[in-house]
Amino acid sequence: MARNLSRRAAAQIASGVALSGLSGVTSARAEAQRVIPNAIDLWTPEDKVTALVKQQGRTDEGRVFWRFQGIIYAFNAPETPVPLLRFSGCEQQWWEPQDDGSFVRYSSLLTYFRDLDSGKLIRSFTNPITGKKVELKENWSRLPEGTEISQRGLVNRVLDEAFPDFYKDRSIDDIDMRLIDGTVAFHQKTIWPKALMRKPYNQDNTFYVSFADVADPEKPWIPTHGAGHILMPSMANIGMTDPSQGQVLWHVEYYKVRGLEHFQPDYLEAARQDYGDYFEINPKYDTAPSKLGARLEKLGLMKKTN
Repeated sequence: MARNLSRRAAAQIASGVALSGLSGVTSARAEAQRVIPNAIDLWTPEDKVTALVKQQGRTDEGRVFWRFQGIIYAFNAPETPVPLLRFSGCEQQWWEPQDDGSFVRYSSLLTYFRDLDSGKLIRSFTNPITGKKVELKENWSRLPEGTEISQRGLVNRVLDEAFPDFYKDRSIDDIDMRLIDGTVAFHQKTIWPKALMRKPYNQDNTFYVSFADVADPEKPWIPTHGAGHILMPSMANIGMTDPSQGQVLWHVEYYKVRGLEHFQPDYLEAARQDYGDYFEINPKYDTAPSKLGARLEKLGLMKKTN
């Protein structure tokens, strides 16, 4: 497959620089750590940004690994959802603190599908809703435009460019942070511009971290786990191309881990077979836009550059 990488990234592959940070906790740039009050109702917006960054990634410069897995269901209301497939994936993130107190992360996500009963990684299956055999294509999604984490909350920078008013009234307070017996829960709802929404759609995730870890200024990286759901009107990847065939519901578990050694061997084998070194390269160096960026360009929503 074509590797849409800049010359700089290609040179870094040869030198090994672009593959650095494999432990997930090696700091490339240290940032002064904020001391967070021990009562969540005393947190300032700056404290909330630090807490969110520690939950999502890290407060110093470096690489972060998220392992996720779960089950995909399909249903045609009012029928009960039917489990179709399992899935497993990795989201690699490269975090960069900014001088203004915000952060930027570049993410690369790769998901493979698995047999519901055996858990074996598979490339095709027969959808019990449609009765048709489907060739399964892995989900490979990279965001070279990056995501901003700041007092505005989580800001997808390509959406921010295409829809300048979308984040106008958004803030870090849109993420519900609650303290329950020593654990901080972060509840997030994913919201899209109306022009891009397909109905029905909903995505909610909740993540959990130790309050002691969040408040410890000596810990730029802390362990996190969580779960959530994604409701979709259809999903062509599994042979459900029209909402009339039924809707799709993902149940997802998330685990922030310290490195690729915490992923299944068959997953890593498939990823390296399909994508080689590209699997571990920071999307910041991609020369092509993200899938979302390309779609927005096609819709004429992105600014033209000479």
